[in-house]
Amino acid sequence: MKNCWFPILLLCCSLFMGCSSRRTHDLRVMSYNIRIGVGMDTTTNLERTAEVIRRIHPDYVGLQEVDSVAERTDWVDQAKELGRLTGMHPIFAPAIERSKGLYGIAALVKKEPIAIRNISLPGEEELRTFLVLEYPDYLLCNTHFSLRKPSRLQSIEIIRQALEGYQKPAIITGDFNMRPASEECTKMGESWTLLTDSTQLTFPSDHPRVTLDYIWGHQGYTYKVKQFEVVNEPMASDHRPIYIDVTLF
Repeated sequence: MKNCWFPILLLCCSLFMGCSSRRTHDLRVMSYNIRIGVGMDTTTNLERTAEVIRRIHPDYVGLQEVDSVAERTDWVDQAKELGRLTGMHPIFAPAIERSKGLYGIAALVKKEPIAIRNISLPGEEELRTFLVLEYPDYLLCNTHFSLRKPSRLQSIEIIRQALEGYQKPAIITGDFNMRPASEECTKMGESWTLLTDSTQLTFPSDHPRVTLDYIWGHQGYTYKVKQFEVVNEPMASDHRPIYIDVTLF
């Protein structure tokens, strides 16, 4: 009779370990199109960009429009410099060559990921890219969509396929270059849950008229957004930064 309890004990331990392994994570997630550090006064000033980021204290910020050692921005590795100025770890994802250097998107993170993927996306005017940072329990992603609708629709499908193999929650930040009522936003909503308020305008930064910047959570998981803000920053870039405080389940 005593031996009959052993399989039951093993099953209970297994169930307990499975439940305890599903941890929650509290993150402050930010998205910012920095326009290569060029403000509304046409002055390039990465210190000003960094000050905006430091003010928010994010765990992760997805950056769009970033130069790497390009002539037009005085040969500065902008992701690396912003990492130095904010005390965060920089990750650059090139999309194209520009001005004798590279141009694309980047991320600044407090904790380094265990894996990084940079996936090319289409763009009729210029190629785009999709950055995936993998952590043990979640993914943090960043992108900057094309100005052209067909390319945006293609990008949404490429992203969907790229994340099929992951069994963990994912957040994606970006300048999506699409309006809330667009076909692309509807398509995005088939696989993603919008975690930001699309009625809060983000562009242009001095007098916002449209929403182009969003943060999404991959469906199938739970995201509790405790705070969302469009940062009142009218000068440092032509986009206003956005951020959320979110719990991932």
